[in-house]
Amino acid sequence: FTLTPTLSARILKRRSPEARKAHEHHGGPIDRVYVRLLGWSLSHRWVIMLVCAATFGSTFVVSRYIGRDWMPQDDQSELSVSIEMPEGSSLEATEKVVLEMASRLSKIEGVRAVQPATHTGILDRVTMASITVLLNPQGERPDILTMGQRVRQVTRDYAFTRPRVSFPNVLGGRDTFAPIRLQLLGPDINQIVEIAKTANVELAKVPSLVDVKVNLNLNNPELQVDIDRALASDLGVRVSDIANAVRLLMSGEDQISTYKEGSEQYPVTMRLLPEQRDNPEVLSRLLIPSAKVGLIRLDSIARLERGLGPSRLDRYNRQFSVNVYGNVAPGYTLGEAAQATQAVFDRLGLPPGYSIRFSGQVKILEETTTNMILAIGLASIFMYMVLAAQFESLAHPFIILLTLPLSIPFALISLISTGRSLNLFSALGILLLLGIVKKNGILQIDYMNRLREQGLPLREAILEANRVRLRPILMTTFSIIAGLIPTAIGIGAGASQRSAIAVTIIGGQSLCLLLTLLVVPVAYSLLEEARAILTRRRPAEVQAPAAGD
Repeated sequence: FTLTPTLSARILKRRSPEARKAHEHHGGPIDRVYVRLLGWSLSHRWVIMLVCAATFGSTFVVSRYIGRDWMPQDDQSELSVSIEMPEGSSLEATEKVVLEMASRLSKIEGVRAVQPATHTGILDRVTMASITVLLNPQGERPDILTMGQRVRQVTRDYAFTRPRVSFPNVLGGRDTFAPIRLQLLGPDINQIVEIAKTANVELAKVPSLVDVKVNLNLNNPELQVDIDRALASDLGVRVSDIANAVRLLMSGEDQISTYKEGSEQYPVTMRLLPEQRDNPEVLSRLLIPSAKVGLIRLDSIARLERGLGPSRLDRYNRQFSVNVYGNVAPGYTLGEAAQATQAVFDRLGLPPGYSIRFSGQVKILEETTTNMILAIGLASIFMYMVLAAQFESLAHPFIILLTLPLSIPFALISLISTGRSLNLFSALGILLLLGIVKKNGILQIDYMNRLREQGLPLREAILEANRVRLRPILMTTFSIIAGLIPTAIGIGAGASQRSAIAVTIIGGQSLCLLLTLLVVPVAYSLLEEARAILTRRRPAEVQAPAAGD
């Protein structure tokens, strides 16, 4: 507002009124074609409005053919492989497998280095390990998704380790924010695990999913105590007393006394000998306090047997929980993978009392979609308020906002044609596109109002104003497109995210340009004629009672 006028006054040459008038009335071929097309549109206004309505309606049709993602997969030249050995495997066995796998991964073309890790950090179980795969810089190898497929070809030979390939994301946490992460909830952990196993087999057949994994299996050897709760209640034995007694002798974590030697004091814990802990007969003779008969043997109110159970128990909302993880296969979107996952569970059918709950990136996608719709709605309201104050009119801002929905289907078409999905960054591009598109309408309506104030007839004012404003509109539009082309090409780290914004703006702005150049003047003419009719009718309505008197 200050620098541009100052530099213009210093740099631009002053022209005579005749030269300035000749320049203003000079019309190039683009101007002449546009004026003729605009004149035809003003003579067939309802045709233009029908085209406008059809364009807006196409949004719902086009949206069916575009995939939905939370974020585009960024290429950070790194991926990781996590494995989980069968329960009971030793640390040596885990190290042997992970080192062998790392050696094979290092030979893949495009891999720069591998970093295996066992029993470190959060991997506090000897059966778990991970391999960080560092890739060559972009341009020296295929894209990150292709490299992930090459890694999976190697890990298929180690299916017993349940390998899973994951890519870095902005939220971190390989499992917490996995692309597909759902919780299977229910009252019986054994039934949940069986359902999860069946679902795991079916999900592995889904083309849009890879690296499907269930985080819980009944493969941990254990000694199970099956309590007869009715009999225990009759004898006055509490389940908590049974649990405390068994834990006291099996874990040895409870301090029962202290031992002092000199100035040193040591805690004393009690625990059965190893050979006794593995013998159900010894544990069955454990005495449990009873409120009615004193002490009774454990085997009189419970059945002890060997079996297999989960290595850990997870709960959510007071229900047992088993997590199912998966990655999106190359060529598919997160929305397609989530729909396929839901379809598998719908086909299997869950017993009463059991349910599934999506979390991870699927949940974030749902929240992001809701928040983005709210943001677009609030942005439209704020734009209307500012425009209403600027034009001192409640009707003219509606004409400008009318052009905003017309740009959305063209933005979606540009994403489909370039093989992109509708994600957080492309949605942000649509939000920015709405702000850019409304600029053209402001230029048109502002100059049409100015010519109308000078006394020009409606049609002449519309044709002249839009002819004059065509050049700055084209200049700003092509400048924006030219400036975004390098970003749309996508070079360097984070290119997939930046290019999504640029492609959305370029496609929406360029494809809807002609339609908005016609819709705004046509809608303006309809509004002004309706206002003129109402203005003539109001004095007649006021004078009618006086004439009757």
